[in-house]
Amino acid sequence: MKKIPAKTFNIIRIVILCAAAVALIYASYSLTDSYLGYKEDEAKYAEIDKMFEQTNTGNGGVDFSSKSKKWYWNYKAMMKYNDEAVGYIKLDNSRIQYPIVWHEDNKFYLTHGSDKVSNGAGSIFVDYRTAGLNSRGCIIYGHNMLDGSMFADLMKYRKKKFARTHKVFDVYSGYRHYKYYVFSAFSTQKTNESIYKFGFKTDEDFKKWINDLKSKSTYKFKTGTPGVHDKVALLSTCVDDYGNRQLVAIYRGEEVVD
Repeated sequence: MKKIPAKTFNIIRIVILCAAAVALIYASYSLTDSYLGYKEDEAKYAEIDKMFEQTNTGNGGVDFSSKSKKWYWNYKAMMKYNDEAVGYIKLDNSRIQYPIVWHEDNKFYLTHGSDKVSNGAGSIFVDYRTAGLNSRGCIIYGHNMLDGSMFADLMKYRKKKFARTHKVFDVYSGYRHYKYYVFSAFSTQKTNESIYKFGFKTDEDFKKWINDLKSKSTYKFKTGTPGVHDKVALLSTCVDDYGNRQLVAIYRGEEVVD
C-alpha cells in the first residue's frame, strides 16, 4: 500500500478540520437563531394575552394589585389585531393559549404568526376546507415545537396522568366562550381520510366518524360522547417527518357567561 506523503496528509487534515469548524459554527448559528425565534414568539403571545387582561375591582374601586387582574376574552380587540381571527383556545396548566385564525388555504399560517408576520412557529389555524368552529366537525392545526409551544402539549396526551387531568379546553368562538370536552386522543397518518374528513352527508356519517374517533383513543375519557347535533373539533399536530400525527378530539359543551 502506497504511503500518503506527510505534506498531503497535513493538507487533508486541515481541510477536514476547517469543514468541521464551519459545520460547528453553522450549527451554533442555527441553534442561536432558533432560540431567539422561540423567545420572540413567546414574547409576542405574552403581549397578546395582555390585551385581554383587565382590572377586576369587585367593589367599584380601583385595585392595582396583580391579584386584581383577570383574563377576559375580547373578540373586537382580537379582530383589530388580525381580521382573520375566529377565536381563541386555552388549556389550563399547559402552554396552549393562542388565537385561532383562518386563511383561504392551509399554507399561510404554517409559516406566519397570528400577526400575519413570517414566523417558523406558525399559528393555530382552522382547516379552510371546514366551515369553522361552528361547523359539525372542524380540524385545527398547530406545530409541535421543540420548545414546547404551539400544539406540542398535545403529545402529552400519550401519558395517562396528563390525559386524566386535562380533559377540558376553553374555546372562544367569535364573541362566545364554550367548554370543550376531550373524548379521544390517538395517533394516525396524515393521509387517513376516514379521520381527516371535511363534511358529512348524513347524521349517520357524522355519528360513525365520532365513534371511529372514540374507538381509537389510547385513553378512556369519562367525558361522554358527542351526539349528531354537537360541534366537534379535531386538534392535530405533527409527530415526526413521516406523516404521523397526534390528534385530540374535543366537543362543545356548555356556554360560559364571563
